[in-house]
Amino acid sequence: MTWAFLSLRKMQLKQRLSAYQNRLIQISQKIMDMQELAASVADGKITYQEATSGPSSMFGTQLNFLGQSSNIAYQSAQIKTNAYLQQMQAINQATGGQYQYALDPNSMTSYMQNGQIQPFLVFNDIYQEELKAYADQYAQMLNREEQDLEQEKLTLETQIKAIEAEYQAVSEQEDQNIQNDAIKLS
Repeated sequence: MTWAFLSLRKMQLKQRLSAYQNRLIQISQKIMDMQELAASVADGKITYQEATSGPSSMFGTQLNFLGQSSNIAYQSAQIKTNAYLQQMQAINQATGGQYQYALDPNSMTSYMQNGQIQPFLVFNDIYQEELKAYADQYAQMLNREEQDLEQEKLTLETQIKAIEAEYQAVSEQEDQNIQNDAIKLS
């Protein structure tokens, strides 16, 4: 009669195995989605094509990234641009404009128009750098989350192997008990 209890145990193991395998599939999918998200935000921007071709499970996350990164980069670029321009103005006044001439002309040509530093050009460069810096921080956060998921995936795979081994042992014991309890006709 112990084979009946073994059959119940097999059913429990099968249910647990199924639940673990489903969770493993979910984790694997989330890891792939996160990798695709990390690739799309790597440069600090999300293009229309990246937004529409990305995984639908990450669409809201992409929009959040877009809103946060642009706001943070904008505020930081404003502060840094104002500080830079004020410092350059103070230095130029203190040196009678000589400092501007001491700078490498090639490095300043992207900021200059008609011999004047253009604030919007300075702002744009700083803004681009801030977007990239935010994307780098975001990528680090995604990487940590991915590592946590990989660890959970490894744990699940180990548990699945243990359940499969126990299932095999219970199945063999059940077969043996059925054979032992069978009526033998001679």
